[in-house]
Parts: sequence; structure tokens; C-alpha cells
Amino acid sequence: MTTTVALGEHFKRLLDFSGREDRASFWPYAAVAFVLVMIAGALVFVPIAVTMLQAMQQFAAQHPESVTVTQGPGDYTVSMHGEHPAFVPIGWIILYFVVTFGSAVLLYAAAVARRLHDTGRSGLWGILPLPFILYSSVQMPRLFAAIGAGAEPDMTLFLSVFLSNLLYIITLLVLILLLAGKSTQRPNRFDKTA
Repeated sequence: MTTTVALGEHFKRLLDFSGREDRASFWPYAAVAFVLVMIAGALVFVPIAVTMLQAMQQFAAQHPESVTVTQGPGDYTVSMHGEHPAFVPIGWIILYFVVTFGSAVLLYAAAVARRLHDTGRSGLWGILPLPFILYSSVQMPRLFAAIGAGAEPDMTLFLSVFLSNLLYIITLLVLILLLAGKSTQRPNRFDKTA
């Protein structure tokens, strides 16, 4: 039957994909997990942003003829002209995606499977959005690297990433609707047997 899972117990059951979980247990945990994923992402993103800003400021100081710096109350803008080095550290960007995506999968996978079980569905429905976010995560850095190198944008690649992102949003909305579904009141194939 439907199981109520305490908030702290979710962290003990990160790898427990069996059984069922009711809506009242799932959604508070989902909110806490979202906050934790955002914190993990911020911990990786802040050093990336600082590194990029320092590199841009150093370039501006060394090549004042190649930049226009606009400064005002609450505003600081550096505009680059002509050829310049890439300031986006691709390795750090990949690390950012790995940390945020990895922590999200770790925190959500089992809870999503148990919640889907409670609605009578297989936990495999939970992977519905994954192919699209993975494709976009791999192709977007390629797209940005080409644009950053001054190459003409590959419109086929751009459109494929756009379509992948659109399908990701659609499948994520479908998954959220499935997670919000009613519990099956009678026993189902996902009930734990003693």
C-alpha cells in the first residue's frame, strides 16, 4: 500500500527504488532536493564566473584598444572588439553540468520511481526527459565553442538543440503530471511484501 516517507528518510533511501510513496511525502522532499541541487550548482558556478570576470578584466587592462568599458552606478560592462581569447572555460562548464545533473539524478531517481509506483506506473517513466537533456548538454557546448571561435553557427545543430530542449520541457511537464497523479488505493505490483 501507499507509504509515507519522512523527509530525512529520503536521504537514507537514495538507492531504494522499490515500494511506493505518497504525494504528501514526495513533494516536500522534491522541494528540498531542488534547493540542494541549486546550492551544488552555485558552489560550482561562482568560481567559474569569478574566473571569467578576472580573465576579462585582465584582458581589458592589457589591451585597452580592444575593449570598451562602461561603468556606472550598479553597472559594469566590458565589450570586446576584434579577435580575443575564449573566456568561457569549457572544462568548468562541463563540471557544472556534471555536478548539477549528477546531484539531481542522485537525489530524485529513487523517490521518483517510488512515487510513480504509487500511481501504478513503472519507475522507467522517470527517465522520459533524460535523453533530451543529455543530448542538449553534449551539443550545447559544441555550439557555443563554434560560435566563440568566430565560426558561422551551424543552424542544423542549433535547431536540433532547440528541438531537444523543447522536447525536454514537454517530457518534464508530462513527468510532473504523472508524479502529481493520485495514488492507487488498492495494492499494486509495486507493494513491498514482508
